[in-house]
Amino acid sequence: MDSVTQTIVNYIEQTDVTNREDLLSVARIAFLDYLAALAPAENEQAVQDLARFIGAKSSIGSDVGRHMNSTVLNGKVISGGNTCLVIENVSKVDKALYYGFASHYLDFDDAQANLAGHFSTVLYSALLAVLEPTDTWNEFFRAYIIGAELEGIIGYLINPAHRTQGWHSTGTVGVIGAAAAIGALRGLHGESLAQLLSLAATQSAGMFFQSGTDGKPLHAGLAARNGVWAYELLQHTSLQTSTNPFDPERGWFKTIGNITVTSNDIASRWLAPGQLIDPGLWMKVHPYCSAAICGAEAAEIVVHRLYTSSSYVSKHNYLSPDTEEQDQCRLCTTPDFSLWDEINRVTVHFPPGADAALRYTSPTTGREGQFSIEYIVYQVLAYGSVQDELFKIDAIDTDVRDCMSRIERVYDLPKVSQTERITKVTVTLKNGDTFTETVNNPKGSPKNPLTMEDIRIKLGLTLEADQIDRVIEAFTHTDKVESFLQTLRKEGVLHV
Repeated sequence: MDSVTQTIVNYIEQTDVTNREDLLSVARIAFLDYLAALAPAENEQAVQDLARFIGAKSSIGSDVGRHMNSTVLNGKVISGGNTCLVIENVSKVDKALYYGFASHYLDFDDAQANLAGHFSTVLYSALLAVLEPTDTWNEFFRAYIIGAELEGIIGYLINPAHRTQGWHSTGTVGVIGAAAAIGALRGLHGESLAQLLSLAATQSAGMFFQSGTDGKPLHAGLAARNGVWAYELLQHTSLQTSTNPFDPERGWFKTIGNITVTSNDIASRWLAPGQLIDPGLWMKVHPYCSAAICGAEAAEIVVHRLYTSSSYVSKHNYLSPDTEEQDQCRLCTTPDFSLWDEINRVTVHFPPGADAALRYTSPTTGREGQFSIEYIVYQVLAYGSVQDELFKIDAIDTDVRDCMSRIERVYDLPKVSQTERITKVTVTLKNGDTFTETVNNPKGSPKNPLTMEDIRIKLGLTLEADQIDRVIEAFTHTDKVESFLQTLRKEGVLHV
């Protein structure tokens, strides 16, 4: 075993988070946020199609063909389709694939700056797939923290070059994190753990040109699936593989990034203080790329300032609103007025390269619009806030695209570190008035994190208030993870 691999294996084996409440508290919120991203996605056509595909594979040889309009997985009904599939035994790899794809499908899940990708969608999907009835919360979250730690450190070492070259680290690094988490949960040691990491590393894949398509969430599903598949290969076959996946001379880092990584690069960063703490997780209140969060909030503040400006109040002959909610209400209920009628241009200011993930400047579909600061800022200025349903439309209207053509990106903010984000939005009206705002710690950022109440609101997109109460109660008063999962299944959140 090479020195770098040996160091990683040692830390996976020896990490104890019993007294790291700072890390455990983030892991708990991240799991509930993961569920809140997963649940609404299960109503999406592509997610249901994947469920039917998995169901058909799992039911080969059984009499499952019946003309109904639903798919049943483990007794839970997923609407859509023309066949009812009763799935008794979904394979672990297919379970990981489904949950990874579904939890990342709406791009509503958390992200992390060092990774330049998404932790929880892969890690929790893989862990759920290999979970045993006796697994405790501490074991479950320890495994997640270990997987996140390794992913974040790897991301720190290979980015931004890895990202700018066109790789999507949710897939490329995520599979390694999944293997580390699985190995930690299932208690692998020594060469067995090195081989698990090796099989995962050799499956690194995922390219960022898939943004705005179903290929991007598929990266998360495949990363989770391949981590589980690597584990099952080692458990159920005599297959042997290299125990030197991170060899400094010819291993993963050299192949993927053409960089030389030493043992100290890992050891000096491991849980110091921890990737979940620094740089921390970005969690979302709307389903779009996290690179747009600062710009969206800046636009919201601009809208409020515009409506409270004396010149605007005087021109439109009404009382100044007291709250941003009143701003939004007026925008949504005034049929003959559009703020865009008064806008000359909008400028979105970024540090150099900070908008790389926002690859669409003139999106044609709502799906592409999830990765477009122009579409997101358009929505805020048109409606007062982001409208989630607009990310689901098949075609963006011409008049909307005309408005977006008045939005330009400039790169005049100072360069910031990989872990920082900052965006400024300037709105110039036709009368010459200018409104501008800069945001660097928006709601959901590590320094302004989502609270439990925010998570309840996200869960409320799918569940009723009494269902949420039961979920939170079970989450906080069970010792074994499986007991909580049984509650989720009863409430219709988990289907495989």
